[in-house]
Amino acid sequence: MQQCEFLLSGGALRGLTNGGTGPVVLGLHGFLDNAASLACLAPAFKDYQFIALDLPGHGKSFHRPAGAQYNQLDYVQDIHELVLSQDWQNVFIVGHSLGGILASIYAAVFSEYVTGIASIDACGPLTLEADTTTEQIRASLLSRLPKPKSVERATPRIVNLESAVQARCQMTDTREEHARQILSRNIKQLDSGETTWSSDPRLRTKSTLRLTAQQAENIMRNIACPAWFGGASDSFKNLQDVYAVRKVWLKSSRFELFSGGHHFHMVNPTAVGVAICQFVEQM
Repeated sequence: MQQCEFLLSGGALRGLTNGGTGPVVLGLHGFLDNAASLACLAPAFKDYQFIALDLPGHGKSFHRPAGAQYNQLDYVQDIHELVLSQDWQNVFIVGHSLGGILASIYAAVFSEYVTGIASIDACGPLTLEADTTTEQIRASLLSRLPKPKSVERATPRIVNLESAVQARCQMTDTREEHARQILSRNIKQLDSGETTWSSDPRLRTKSTLRLTAQQAENIMRNIACPAWFGGASDSFKNLQDVYAVRKVWLKSSRFELFSGGHHFHMVNPTAVGVAICQFVEQM
């Protein structure tokens, strides 16, 4: 995989590509991950132009300007600006977790640009009941308030990669080698030789408002292209149960269950890649 860069109105959107010249397969990673988490699928797409992006605020891509936040639908706008800027047609989108949610929304809203989607451990938007609206807004706004002056950092926070890897493994089911691959792309070196986060700390603020189940249904019913969903036997997402409810909203879909946790595509990239490619070839 080699580095790639696309200039959008907000800044440079970066990622990894196999340098292929076939149909475009666009990879969208999960929350707090980056392009490195999808690079493992590149061998399966050797006949395609496979591009794994760093979403804004993640990895090596641009950060939102001061005062802005990371709203889910803004990512959809970024994706569409990228597609238009490159004059891409008939894009196939592979998304993991957050990336899978974005793939579903984009395929519904801009269906004329998408031939199909593969969603890894995600089955459409996350939802909350309408009666939690006030609580959600309050929590979101409080999470975005500046820290008191006494605790603001005058210098970048120094990050030790191995400590960060261990912390991530303790909080998630990510394997150590996979956490290291992802986090290595989320840090940068300072002039002092020490390392700090390259990802934007504002990513950790709470979402302003989640969609309701009715809104999620409207989105998924407007996905015109074939959709593949891959779930994990040991993931907290319980995708098999979610898909069982939501499959009636979809025009053409397939579900496959794999062993493993939330990042099962990194544990067994060959099986996942082959399954997605077979789905693409049969569309």
